Amino acid sequence: MATIIAAFVVIGLIYVTAEGRPELSYLGGKIRDGLAPLYGAITSVTGFFEHWAGVIRNYSHLERENAELLQEIDRMQRKLAMVEQLEAENARLREDLGFYRATAVPPVPAEIIARSPSNWFDKIVINRGTAQGLQPGDAVVTPAGVVGRIYTVTERTAEVMLIADDRSAFGAAVLRNGAPVLIEGTGKGGTLRLKPLVTELDIDLGDEIITSSMSGVFPDGLPVGKVVDIDRGEYGLLLTAAISPHVDLARVQRVFVLKGD
Repeated sequence: MATIIAAFVVIGLIYVTAEGRPELSYLGGKIRDGLAPLYGAITSVTGFFEHWAGVIRNYSHLERENAELLQEIDRMQRKLAMVEQLEAENARLREDLGFYRATAVPPVPAEIIARSPSNWFDKIVINRGTAQGLQPGDAVVTPAGVVGRIYTVTERTAEVMLIADDRSAFGAAVLRNGAPVLIEGTGKGGTLRLKPLVTELDIDLGDEIITSSMSGVFPDGLPVGKVVDIDRGEYGLLLTAAISPHVDLARVQRVFVLKGD
């Protein structure tokens, strides 16, 4: 009650002393002077609360804006990922189209629909078969290089032995000098084995290896890979070399079949 009475007294005094009159009484002037610190305190408190009320309002507004910006960033990131995927797909299609136009006999495009469950690099199954004129022995390639060859075929599918299969072997040549070599699969997708077919083989790291028709497996000139390691043996004579295939056999999805005669 004392607090309430004091509040009413203060309000009444403020009303009496703050009224717009040209002159104040002596008592009114003294009361106004006495209440001047109270005016300042009230003004400071009011300003303090107004300031923090504004801060809270601004913070809430910034929180809403931040949430909206985060949502917009998420939408833009999804759109960017879609654009990048479409650009990559477009680049692959352009590469495939260029390869398709460059061949004398149009190859048969195909997609990989299955892989060997026991070894990822043994064989693949493609969605083309005798209905498209395919037959065992046909070369399977991409614009980057050779993939393998067909060894069983049905009307709508064909099974392809990859060049990395440890049963795979075919004739090839060193692009730089035409030296004949034999390329064997290792059962690992990232490495092929090169064996020389001549006594003194001129070969260096980085040499490009291409297919040779001499073995009757692939036509001439298809890219195979490049030399990444050479084992010259105890007496400095070449024994084997490691070849990194140009085609990523673990990730390839689309191929072309070069139909035989």
